[in-house]
Amino acid sequence: MLREFRVLLLLLLMPAAAFSQRYGRPYSLAEDPQLLLQIRVDNKSRYLRASDLRKMQPSVVTESDPATKTTHIYEGVTLDQLVPAAALASQGERIAIDFGSHQNITISALDLDSQIKPMVVYLVDGKPISGHAPYYFVIKSRGKPVETIAGVQCIAVEPSR
Repeated sequence: MLREFRVLLLLLLMPAAAFSQRYGRPYSLAEDPQLLLQIRVDNKSRYLRASDLRKMQPSVVTESDPATKTTHIYEGVTLDQLVPAAALASQGERIAIDFGSHQNITISALDLDSQIKPMVVYLVDGKPISGHAPYYFVIKSRGKPVETIAGVQCIAVEPSR
């Protein structure tokens, strides 16, 4: 009885870190999967971090917000650096964007303005974007103002149906 009590006491006093977490892998903020941006083309996915995007050729777009009358400087990477050129050049392609909490939008590649390329943004006014999905997507359709989509998690280039 005394031996069983000692074993039980030892188990209670043992630090919780000795027990496995997440199937043997400790949780780390550096591995937070929501900080990844998924790029999907032809059912093949790539996952990128903001640090991966910063290594690519940066693009800058300056736009005014019509609601607040303030100007913002968006820095990021154009979509053509993330997606093969053939995927965007073919007729009838669509860009599907998953953002926020289970929201999505689909834009036809034919509707895009040729002057401003779609862009994944990781800096706004020189500051990193915070939140669970720290990426914006800046896009301009023909005849419409520039649209900024916040909290982007996945960008997929899909063939039209």
